[in-house]
Amino acid sequence: MDVKTALLERRTIRKFTQTPILEQDLTDLIEYARLAAYPANLQPLKFAIITENELCNKVFDNTKWAGYLPDGTPKEAERPTAFIAVLGDTEIKNSFEVEAGAAVTSMMLGALEKGIGSCWIGALNKKNIMEALELDEEKYNLLYVLALGYPAQESQACPMQDNNVKYFLDENNKLNVPKRSMNEVLLFKK
Repeated sequence: MDVKTALLERRTIRKFTQTPILEQDLTDLIEYARLAAYPANLQPLKFAIITENELCNKVFDNTKWAGYLPDGTPKEAERPTAFIAVLGDTEIKNSFEVEAGAAVTSMMLGALEKGIGSCWIGALNKKNIMEALELDEEKYNLLYVLALGYPAQESQACPMQDNNVKYFLDENNKLNVPKRSMNEVLLFKK
C-alpha cells in the first residue's frame, strides 16, 4: 500500500473480528511509533501491548466508545483483540500531545497496511487502566489507548453537511465520518 492510499483510506474502526493479531505485527506498530518525528528528539513515549483476554477486558471496561452512535459500544464478539497503551515518561518531559499524535498516527497507518483496524481512544478511566497495567502513575502519564483488531465493519469519509461532525451508520451499516471540504480548510494558496 502506498502512502497516499493509506492516508486517504485510513478510517476509525469500532467493531472487530475476534481473530488474534500476530505478536510481531503489534511489535512492528511500536517500531513505527518509536521512529516517529518527535520535537527536539526527546522520545518521551513508552508503550504497553495488551493482548491477554482478562487485561483487554479491564482496559475495554474503562474506555468510552462512539458517543455519537446510539449503540456505539462494541458488543462482546466485536471488541478489540489488542490494545496499545501510549504513555508519557515524566522523567523525560511533562507534556506529550505532539509526540502522541505522531506516534498514534504512525501506528494507525502501519495497522492499516497490515489489514488491522484501529480506534484512537482518549475517553479513558486512566487511573483504573494504570492500576490494571500495574504501572507507576508518578512516572507515567497514560495518554491514549489504541484499540486494534481485524475490521468487522466498513468505515468511510463523507462530506460534512451544515458543520455536523457526528459520524453515523448508513442504511448498509457502514460507518460514515463527515470531513470538512478542501475549500473550507485551505485558507489560501499563492
